[in-house]
Amino acid sequence: MLNAGEALRQILDASLRLNAEVVPLGRSFGRTLASDVVSDRDIPPFANSSMDGYAVRRSDLEGATAGKPIRLPLQGESRAGKPFSRSLGPQSAIRVMTGAKVPDGADAVVPVEHTGPESDGSVTFQSCPPASANIRLVGEDIKKGELVMPRGKVITPSHAAVLASLGRASARVTKPPRVAIVPTGDEVVAPGRKLREGQIYNSSSIALAGMVTECGAQPRLLGIAGDTKTRVKEAIRGALKDDVVLVTGGVSVGRYDIVRDVLADLGVKIRFWQVNIKPGKPLVFGTKGKKLVFGLPGNPVSTGVTFLQFVRPALQKMLGRKDLRLSRLTAVADEPLRKTDGKRHFIRGIVRQEEGSFRVRTTGSQSSGVMSSLLKANCLIILPEEKVEVKVGEEVEVEMLPAGEWR
Repeated sequence: MLNAGEALRQILDASLRLNAEVVPLGRSFGRTLASDVVSDRDIPPFANSSMDGYAVRRSDLEGATAGKPIRLPLQGESRAGKPFSRSLGPQSAIRVMTGAKVPDGADAVVPVEHTGPESDGSVTFQSCPPASANIRLVGEDIKKGELVMPRGKVITPSHAAVLASLGRASARVTKPPRVAIVPTGDEVVAPGRKLREGQIYNSSSIALAGMVTECGAQPRLLGIAGDTKTRVKEAIRGALKDDVVLVTGGVSVGRYDIVRDVLADLGVKIRFWQVNIKPGKPLVFGTKGKKLVFGLPGNPVSTGVTFLQFVRPALQKMLGRKDLRLSRLTAVADEPLRKTDGKRHFIRGIVRQEEGSFRVRTTGSQSSGVMSSLLKANCLIILPEEKVEVKVGEEVEVEMLPAGEWR
């Protein structure tokens, strides 16, 4: 039985980054950059004013004070989109608007509120401004040749805005992995249908679809395959059209746990079965060509935990992202934690910040069937294989859940 680190290593070794495609910038949000973005221009491309005011030569205002103001004639105006067409001459000023090109020859902009009112085509100045005052210089934001965004970044609205400022109408992004989700089990029923005795609703598939989407991949929900070998094989055969297959249930040692046999019949190479963790021990991982196949435990919490620990990093790598794992931090335990086996435990917890440190407690029952424990949690408390007990006040490592809310 593999430990968690070795299992993840084998999965990531088999996870290959997908090809790239070009999409319009307006449809790039949440996608992953497939190439470095290097600027082919300076931003801003011209010196522009950060204030409504007057463009001047500082040398013309040396010695100006409130008691001895200097008056300069106005040579013209520069406004956004309609710059002044000539250079600023000596002993004169040009009215300039926010965002407008600063005329050649000017080396400062004096805000309107620091001048006297215009009169007879001239304006009064009561001080000399600092060099480059209120001027956004060429390349001040981004310089030509600068690496703006590295490959693997997820495009946010801010990223898209910068790409637009570079004149990019599209983005080169990694194709999202297509992920087929195959639930098994005669006891599982689609939400909205009437339950018979001994049946439960299929919550794991819905949770998986959400987690797949959160990763930036595309889920495809297949119908419930039941427990017969014929139906399960038919469902998985159809699922193998996609890049990744997630089969839930049927991977343990019971009489109807047939998923491993079905995968082998379909030509899937089983890389390992069972990982030394809790919850989620009966995890199957296999490959067929470049396709990844996971047999996830049927219990809802086990499904979620194994996805976060093993499937999510694989999808992140296929997308070309840099941060494959959930973010980690150290927190102080607010309650004792104990285990009696040599497994790595992932305990659903609630971490909060208090007086400059992080503190964490459990969500209560850690049964792998209590789906609400993940709903309440914003983190997973990690107890390594060799750890038997954590006392109140001791530090533990936690992994933050995606979009986990601070309590």
